[in-house]
Amino acid sequence: MSTYIQIPNSITTKLTKRSKQEEALVYALIRDQIKDNSFKASFSQSILVDYFVEECRTLTDQERENKERTINTYVSTLKDVGLLKVIDKKKGGSDHRYNVYKFDYLNEDYFYLLPPFLEDKNISPKLKGLLLFIKANCLKGTNYLYYNGITTDLANTLKVGRNQIKGYLAELCAKGYIRYIGKSIHIINENFLLFWDQDVDNITYKIIYDFCLEHDRVPPIKRVDGRGKDKTLSWIVGAYTDDFERLRDALNERCKNLPENLSLEYFCQVLRNKKPTRDGKTCKPDIRI
Repeated sequence: MSTYIQIPNSITTKLTKRSKQEEALVYALIRDQIKDNSFKASFSQSILVDYFVEECRTLTDQERENKERTINTYVSTLKDVGLLKVIDKKKGGSDHRYNVYKFDYLNEDYFYLLPPFLEDKNISPKLKGLLLFIKANCLKGTNYLYYNGITTDLANTLKVGRNQIKGYLAELCAKGYIRYIGKSIHIINENFLLFWDQDVDNITYKIIYDFCLEHDRVPPIKRVDGRGKDKTLSWIVGAYTDDFERLRDALNERCKNLPENLSLEYFCQVLRNKKPTRDGKTCKPDIRI
């Protein structure tokens, strides 16, 4: 099992069938079995079938055969659109077949997912796949996306039927996987990471990000350069380095009345009394302390 799973954002464009949510989940399940830099993974078809069967239910031989055929169709779709390759088919113990899969190395345009999400029994496989589609559409470096209407552009973005999307999102919201802030939808499940590298910049950003959510505000986005650095965030890091408790105290003390629209420039001025520039112009954040 992997420490984390990389999911390409291209699932939103490559998977287009009615079963796209389940296909995305199968991709994550198989990719989780990568164990080394060969990016190969093996998975028993029987285990994949069991994953998509309701708990405490025993399948007849015919039902299992039908379900296995469905799973094979999902895998064939993933293969056809180039998300994986089937490089070997083997037969294991007790006549259980399993395939060996090969994945591409991802160095851009992907997101991180923690494996415990796959074992969560609180929501259906379809809703798990829908969460993968939500994350793949989030603004880069965040766990949220904007929309105008749930049954209009959001349904179109997530490729969900207008008659189904409200019910799906209502269940995810009621069970604590997502939340809304104005016209934005946020994934709040801890298995969807903003980053993997635990460097000072990322941790500082996460503290600010969480602070915004705690106060019902949309967190600011990072604008990184070629080195992966946000200049404004770096100024905040320069003032607090790794003293994260002091940073949290400063946020609580100086940001008691947050404006609606937030930026890292706002936090830089509040926390450092600096007015950073953006696109060559001085940024004047709306500060209310």
